Amino acid sequence: MLEYLCLSRNTFDGHIPEQLDHMLNLDTIDHSHSMLSGQIPKSLKKLQHIQALNLSFNQLEGEIPSGGEFANLSAKSFLRNYALRVAPKLHVPLCLDKTERQSKSNAARVIAACAIGGSVLFAVVCTLIGISCRRKRGSSKRPDDIERLRGITLLVISYRELLHKTSNFSDANFIGSGSFGSVYKGILADGMTVECQ
Repeated sequence: MLEYLCLSRNTFDGHIPEQLDHMLNLDTIDHSHSMLSGQIPKSLKKLQHIQALNLSFNQLEGEIPSGGEFANLSAKSFLRNYALRVAPKLHVPLCLDKTERQSKSNAARVIAACAIGGSVLFAVVCTLIGISCRRKRGSSKRPDDIERLRGITLLVISYRELLHKTSNFSDANFIGSGSFGSVYKGILADGMTVECQ
């Protein structure tokens, strides 16, 4: 004769079987921490020897059967079943029904979306202000930079002339290596010494 039925901490889902009421000698049932759903069968009131029933941490809904051995059970037997309406005798507040839970969930989503949207908007505004400030600073320096460049004359030298002035990039004219390659010395026709890479 089965007296103790423990199926806790499993991934059982679905409804609690009505046939449990045929196991009249059961004194302990533990179906906690599973994924059971639906209502608690009223036929379980027939279990006359039940001393401990643990249906906590499931997805049960509806009302807890009243009367029979259920009158002797504590609220701990039904914890974390958010759609389950607990008997007032057990001194546990009624759980929210689905529409109340959904409206609270929707409100939380709206608040989260507003917070994220506000943060993104703030970041975009700060970025645009930063770009605007940099442009203003950059545009105020440009006239001075242009004035300095007016006195500089650019010298255009062909690749063939560079080969000739560096003796075909010979080792004798090698100065060193830079981040973009080797550096060579060359002497132009007017006597000016140049470096080229």
